[in-house]
Amino acid sequence: MRIIAALLVSLSIITGCSTVGGTRGSSGMAALECGAVGAGLATAICLAAGGDAATCAGAAAGGGLVGAGACYTYAQKYEKRRQELAGKENDLDARLKYVRGLNEDAEKLNRDLDTRVAEISRRTDATVAQINQGTISSQELAKEREALLKEENAAREQVELEKAALEDMKRFQAEQLRKTGEDKAIHAELDAEIRKQERLLKETQSATTAFATQRQRI
Repeated sequence: MRIIAALLVSLSIITGCSTVGGTRGSSGMAALECGAVGAGLATAICLAAGGDAATCAGAAAGGGLVGAGACYTYAQKYEKRRQELAGKENDLDARLKYVRGLNEDAEKLNRDLDTRVAEISRRTDATVAQINQGTISSQELAKEREALLKEENAAREQVELEKAALEDMKRFQAEQLRKTGEDKAIHAELDAEIRKQERLLKETQSATTAFATQRQRI
């Protein structure tokens, strides 16, 4: 339960979604879109971490969570895939379909993150130039820093979600191996998908580190 609580706390510190250099109207709309699935997303992460439905739903609602990372489609698709898996969690074929879908979503997420990191890098280059030229006010600089922090937090939420999904799949894998003994051949496909999950998670973590690096530049 401490793991579950930690995941929920990590989500509770993320309060919205913002685009660096965006207009007030567009960033406000983004925040609404992100917040709309916040509690459901927190519940999904909690369930993936091994919590029971009642505890997870109560904790997410009580925390008043807003899912900034829902701006990325991975979070929304993850929740949908969990719903599709409901009632078939112990079925190998259903699990294979589920984890393949998650990996497809993670691949798209990482492409989106790479694109966003490139955009943020260009934006930060411009901000650094303004700092060196003395053409940016302290208020504008503070807004840039805040927006960069939100970008980083949104990416970190995806990392936490992927971690929870990976741990969930590893638990399932361990349970299946206990049931079938040493015959691992039938789980070759599952093993391959879980290894892919691990690789994709590392890529997401790398993108998140890149966001942090850009923020530290200013």
